[in-house]
Amino acid sequence: MVTESAKAVGYIQQLDEARCAGRWQDVPELCRKVEKHAPHRRCLTTTGRAEAQIAAYTTQRPSTAASTASTGLSQTAPTLLSAIEGESDLSQEGFQANVCLGWLHYVSDEPGLAVSRLPDSLDTVAARLDGQAGSLTGWSKVCVVKGTFLKGSAQERTGATTDAVKTYTSILPWLSSQTAESAQFRMWTESLLGRLCQLSDQSEGSNLISPSDALQTFRAFDKFSEGSGRSAGSATADHAKSRRLAWKSYYDTLSTIIHRDLPYEAGTAQAATEKPAAPNRTALRLQQRAELKRVETIYENLLIKETHFPKASESNREIEVWVESVISNWRVLCGASWTDSDLGEGGKEGVGRSVIDILYRAATKTFHSTQILRYLFTVHASLAEFELAFKAFGSYIEIVTRGKDRAEQEGQTDEGVDDDSTVLRTSAEAIRLLCRFGCRKDAEKAVEIGRNLEKWLSHYEDTKPATGASEVPAKRALVEPTALATAYSAIGVAQAHWAQFTYDADARAGIQAKAIQLLRKSLSPIFEDSSNVDALYALAVVLAETRDIVGAIKVAKRALSSATKTQAAYSTDGVLSSGSATEFGRERKLVPLWHLLALLLTSRSEYTAAEKACEAAFAQFGDPTILFGTDDGTVRSEHLKEATGHNGSTPGVVDRMGSFEKTGILQIKMTQLALIEVTDGAIAAVDGCDELLALYGRLFGSPAAEKVKLDVPATLAPPQTSTGTTKGGIFRGRGSIRSQKDASARSSATGLTAPVIQVTDDKPVPQANGHHHHLPHLIHHHKHEDGQSNVARSSSKLRKRSTSLGQRSATGASQSAEAPSMPENVSNGAAAQGFAARPLSSASSPRKSVESSETPLGPIAHNLPHASPPQGHEHQPPRQDTRLPAPLPDTNYIPPDPRFSKLQDRRQKVSLLVDIWIFTAALYARAQAFDDARDAVAEALKLVETFENELSLEFSTAKALADKGWGGGKSVEELWADAYNARGELLLAQALKHEARTAFERALLHFPDHPQAIVGLSNILLDIFTQDIPMEPVVTTAITPLSQIQTAPASGTTTEPEPKKHHLTSHIPSAENQLSPPELSRLAARDRAFGLLSTLTKLGAGWDYSEAWYALARAYEESGQIEKAKEVLWWCVELEDTHPVRNWRSVALGGFVL
Repeated sequence: MVTESAKAVGYIQQLDEARCAGRWQDVPELCRKVEKHAPHRRCLTTTGRAEAQIAAYTTQRPSTAASTASTGLSQTAPTLLSAIEGESDLSQEGFQANVCLGWLHYVSDEPGLAVSRLPDSLDTVAARLDGQAGSLTGWSKVCVVKGTFLKGSAQERTGATTDAVKTYTSILPWLSSQTAESAQFRMWTESLLGRLCQLSDQSEGSNLISPSDALQTFRAFDKFSEGSGRSAGSATADHAKSRRLAWKSYYDTLSTIIHRDLPYEAGTAQAATEKPAAPNRTALRLQQRAELKRVETIYENLLIKETHFPKASESNREIEVWVESVISNWRVLCGASWTDSDLGEGGKEGVGRSVIDILYRAATKTFHSTQILRYLFTVHASLAEFELAFKAFGSYIEIVTRGKDRAEQEGQTDEGVDDDSTVLRTSAEAIRLLCRFGCRKDAEKAVEIGRNLEKWLSHYEDTKPATGASEVPAKRALVEPTALATAYSAIGVAQAHWAQFTYDADARAGIQAKAIQLLRKSLSPIFEDSSNVDALYALAVVLAETRDIVGAIKVAKRALSSATKTQAAYSTDGVLSSGSATEFGRERKLVPLWHLLALLLTSRSEYTAAEKACEAAFAQFGDPTILFGTDDGTVRSEHLKEATGHNGSTPGVVDRMGSFEKTGILQIKMTQLALIEVTDGAIAAVDGCDELLALYGRLFGSPAAEKVKLDVPATLAPPQTSTGTTKGGIFRGRGSIRSQKDASARSSATGLTAPVIQVTDDKPVPQANGHHHHLPHLIHHHKHEDGQSNVARSSSKLRKRSTSLGQRSATGASQSAEAPSMPENVSNGAAAQGFAARPLSSASSPRKSVESSETPLGPIAHNLPHASPPQGHEHQPPRQDTRLPAPLPDTNYIPPDPRFSKLQDRRQKVSLLVDIWIFTAALYARAQAFDDARDAVAEALKLVETFENELSLEFSTAKALADKGWGGGKSVEELWADAYNARGELLLAQALKHEARTAFERALLHFPDHPQAIVGLSNILLDIFTQDIPMEPVVTTAITPLSQIQTAPASGTTTEPEPKKHHLTSHIPSAENQLSPPELSRLAARDRAFGLLSTLTKLGAGWDYSEAWYALARAYEESGQIEKAKEVLWWCVELEDTHPVRNWRSVALGGFVL
């Protein structure tokens, strides 16, 4: 062995360091010095010079590379071969020369020679060299990684991708024990791992590497990058792009595992299973989400840092692909398969907020990207930030319009602008959101968007080439037929929705006719979407509102037929991604259609068929436990728990429903009770009220527990107040079709078993400023000073009711043995998910459900407590959902509802519960159970007062009380009007007309256009005009029998009504026409009633309200306008002939949108 001199050792060390650092310009000089002081190291210096030459060739060659012969590289191979022959097999210098020769073949486009020259297992070679020499030099370590990469890449070039993967992966164990020592080591290691990451990308579907092995590779790459810094290796553009692509492959693989629900390993020690056990599944998903978020952040930082802002004529494709991936993951993570607990801190709202930030950062690297604006619109809307959403939509339409105009002028398609089909679907989604969640001004905006769509569609039809035409407009993009169907359907929905708001009564019929025409057109076979459930539903509702009952029934049955099961329905509620199928999605979509069919049948007095339609809405899910789940055993005895063998609860389909769907189920139950009232009488119907209230608790949980714990608010909106609860309200009484019970049965009605009405805490709620906020003219007191204000029962009586209900729950099980098995417990309290109600006649008729009053029910949900801080409290950050519908969704895809703010969510639930109490009170009143009805009205009033207090703490303006916001809830003023109207109707049922008038007046102070209050007040005013009741209530010191109150005349009037002799006389006293003040007051009462009713019947809320028209006919008659009265009465006959048992608007909260 030759002993090296000190200078030789020093120069050799310097040469190794220069090669490791990539200082190729220093290598030739160092090789000369090594040759001078160590001439026997010929292989080392030859290899060094060859490497410097190859490095210069690879970095300086032009894009059209010159031949290796012209650069002198072809002469290097023989020199290297001769140098290799002089070295032993275990020589590090010989190994380095072999790798250099392989590199030479690689850059010379000779991949076959490179594969044959490089060793098969370089990790084994490295181990042998390490064992012989004691340790590898820095450059030998680089050559191990470099040789592995060159061999694998050469194998890829020859088509042996599988062998290349084996070559790449063979070095991973050796790499895990190394550290990033030098720049060249980092560069080649990063190139190797980066390429292996790209081959491991599970989104490509190559199946070269299993998902678990792919994750190991990516984590090795992550560990290496973390140890060497994110900007490891060369700073050239090619290496930066390669590094980004590796991180993108890592992100895409994690995304694929999430999308396909593939096995996921949190680490290398534990093998993954297809479906982890429930306790471990959440922990695994937390780690999965954390890993995805980490990779997402790293890749985004690299992408934003290393990409440049494009020119106006260019698009940044990498940014657009990245945004598409982020949105795709957002939909899955915020879908039904993931929960807030799976996502960690922030839950689904946190995911949505991060997506919004990513979109805005991506916008800084794009020029007017319609894709990003479209996604900003959808994500903001899913967060219930509708103002921001429609600003993004406005910018989107503006840019798209300009781009289309420019493309039309230039005759070329602008690739950076969304295609026509996407624009149509996005506009249709905007209309859907406005009509489903907005108010009147939003309905106007929907019509405006619809007009723009009509202009575009007319332009499209005008420019369509004729059949057989030889020329087509240059590069004109074809529009998908289903997109055209979606557009026509959306315009029709906007028109139908606007018909409910327009003040132009004469134009309403034309608007509805246009809506029908457009909806029918969207279902035309030429658009390949003739079985669209959403369009069929909207068409059926419009036909029902226009009294085409036969046509509506045909359309509803068509939607419920098997034709819609097999044909994909591309609905406007999901137009921006490919939505996956929702479990029981078709059945859930058909629930409102079954309800609509039931109401249509009631308009033809086919009540038995209507009952079956209501039952079918639940029966389509099969076993009741599928829809409602199983209880958690919280109210069962120990021996029953032992008999079943488990205490756990199983969620049902309702637990995956949005609030709008849950409200639809409650509406069906209310319709079932209305049908029972028609067929069996009000006394039978009130026995089902406990089921209605218990069902609310099962679907929405205990209000008391929910108010304190508002982490995951549900999107909920109340049903429209029922107009005319029973069929044929103005021409016959509200009793049953069968003969009513005799007087003794009616007199005992007040003793009926009623649901437990738990009056809320009477303690006042502290307010921030000590007073209520209202509009200036809405002055009222909530500590009701009149004698009817405090209608709560004594607490002792309520406790007795609760006790008796508990006893019935214990005994009812044996009496319901003939019914199908249903959820057994309806617990209340903190365990909201255990508040399981029975499926409510889902398998049995509604009549059977009330034949036994001893049904096993738990405590009934009632008013919410007042201790919860308002929205925006530091311990209650807003939680909103980021889920949104998707383009061309599966037929059975149901998009999730947006998550509104806590306060808006509270508004929706309060609105619904108030409607339920009012509905219950009306049933009690018609059953002559006035005490129970009074308690129900008191519950409604307390709910409204509590919510007003909460709202006043958050907002200090009267406008907040009159504004209902987005999402279908009612304003505080409208809720007050509903509650006072219910009180007025109850007093009216007790023949206390003057007290009822006061209640109706207060209702109209809060909400001047309240239909029921206007009708109730107008009838009383007309009674005053005809002197059926005195102008003022009779004040007596002693208790006056009810019969005397009803017949006692007012002071200065006679008992018999005077002839109506002032019909055509002036209402102003004059010399010729002297009217007494009482007569003037009577005339004023009549004229006021006429004015109220005339306005109401022109509004969308009253144009088809038969009670309002009937009262208007009476006003015409009392004014002497007999012909007009006859005309209005004939209109009443037409309305009543097609009047359902409940209002059409009770079918679905979304109106014409499923």
